[in-house]
Amino acid sequence: MSEITDKLDELEKRVAEIKDWKHKYEEEKQRWDEERTQLQKRVEATQKLKEAMLQFLELDSISASAPARATKEKLNLGHKELVVNLTHEEKELNMTTNTVNGKILFCALTELSRDGFSEDELSEALKEHGWNVPHTTLAPNLGGLARDGTLVRLEGAKPAKYRLPGKVKLNVTPA
Repeated sequence: MSEITDKLDELEKRVAEIKDWKHKYEEEKQRWDEERTQLQKRVEATQKLKEAMLQFLELDSISASAPARATKEKLNLGHKELVVNLTHEEKELNMTTNTVNGKILFCALTELSRDGFSEDELSEALKEHGWNVPHTTLAPNLGGLARDGTLVRLEGAKPAKYRLPGKVKLNVTPA
């Protein structure tokens, strides 16, 4: 009977790990989709810029195979001013302590030093809440949060230290 219970516990742990990985995969997929959309917008903007430059130069296309001719021509240049319109949008992320990332941010916001904290310090804070998050899950999540700017990895710190970004608005809302 004890073997069966142990096997069930082990299966439950594996299911929980698979759910964590699935959630991480979905978050990463969403991030890549957003990046793909941004890249598509950049390609469109570059194409518009190319068309504007060609129109300005009164060319239909740029040909690299056209032979070079040594001719003198008078070139009158006009000045055009570049105007850049920048739109700043706030991106709102809603997280819950049902996810590993939510647990990390909750501890970072409510308990850990604003100057920086290590993975071990974070792990201890998580354990105080009864959240046992293994290193194999915690480390990739910390890296992901640092990559997307939700956490800042402190340069040169050994072991690695993280902190909350100074200009990001973080709120904890009780459930």
